[in-house]
Amino acid sequence: MPQKANTFLIRDTELAQWFSITLEKLEKIVDIFDADPNDDWDLVEGVDYQFVNKKDKVRVFSFEGALKIASYIEKNEKRGIIYRFREFFTKHDQKIRRSLARKLIFAELTDSGEIQVYKGRPMIHKQSLRRILKTNGTKLNKTVNHLQQRTDKPLELGVDFYEDEKREFWFSESGIVMISKSMSETLTNKSRQEMCKMIAMEFPLAFKEIQENLDDDTKQKIEIEKAKKRAKTRDKNTCQVTGQKPDRNNKFNLAVHHLYSAQKYPHLATLDLNLVTIKEEIHQEFHGNLGGFHQPCTIEDFIEFLHVYYPEHHGNLALKLQKTKKKLEKLAK
Repeated sequence: MPQKANTFLIRDTELAQWFSITLEKLEKIVDIFDADPNDDWDLVEGVDYQFVNKKDKVRVFSFEGALKIASYIEKNEKRGIIYRFREFFTKHDQKIRRSLARKLIFAELTDSGEIQVYKGRPMIHKQSLRRILKTNGTKLNKTVNHLQQRTDKPLELGVDFYEDEKREFWFSESGIVMISKSMSETLTNKSRQEMCKMIAMEFPLAFKEIQENLDDDTKQKIEIEKAKKRAKTRDKNTCQVTGQKPDRNNKFNLAVHHLYSAQKYPHLATLDLNLVTIKEEIHQEFHGNLGGFHQPCTIEDFIEFLHVYYPEHHGNLALKLQKTKKKLEKLAK
């Protein structure tokens, strides 16, 4: 029965290079195999090799075909080549597995996968991860639950994953690597173990390449989230209007407000100076007074809002914003 096309993975040039022989020498060896149908040496087209270009005798070999040639060289030249060939094939096979892992990642995330940003971290949806790992929801859930419950470096909410308002899970690069490694250790199928291992190895670089080639709108969203994260760090995760910081006894969400709206002033959207950390409820109140989040706003709108609704605001915020206003007005033009 002919081999499947994807089992012919070794180019004749690669084989000759590894055996330290010329292509001409490799061709002569193949001719020896074909010369006498009654001897011990045979190479079967469609099983041991196939032609890429029959006229020029360009071939690709299966593992079995390449091993036959290695055995011939071993017997006739006494070079200890069988051991070297197995080393070559192991490395060659690993290179292909890594490439196939990248193919899975690229195919999913460039064709149908969505990338969202949470706290400055790009994340992919759970279903995209399931398809990349070629697993089912039950196995993936079991792995995630196990990693959340372990005491040594568990999956961390907000770092390795997050749950959105629809209760759907998204995973960051670090979370995906942890999950892939775990599945490579717990799956029983050796081939699946190896593929999960390769995905863990290849995902960081592949994900970086995907992000570098995102459309401009997605890139902007990622940079905006990074800027918001910087703003929260600068403001010590404290609402600049009330001076309150969320804790166990006073729980609330923080938002980062664009003094000049990102929609109308996209060139200021990632500028740290244009961002201020406030309570989510204050953020909603401000935009509600303007007619909704879709309405553009300026720093002057926010200063006026402070004086009317929060006249006793914390730390002379309005005065600080008045100084910031002079700088931003020049940049907003």
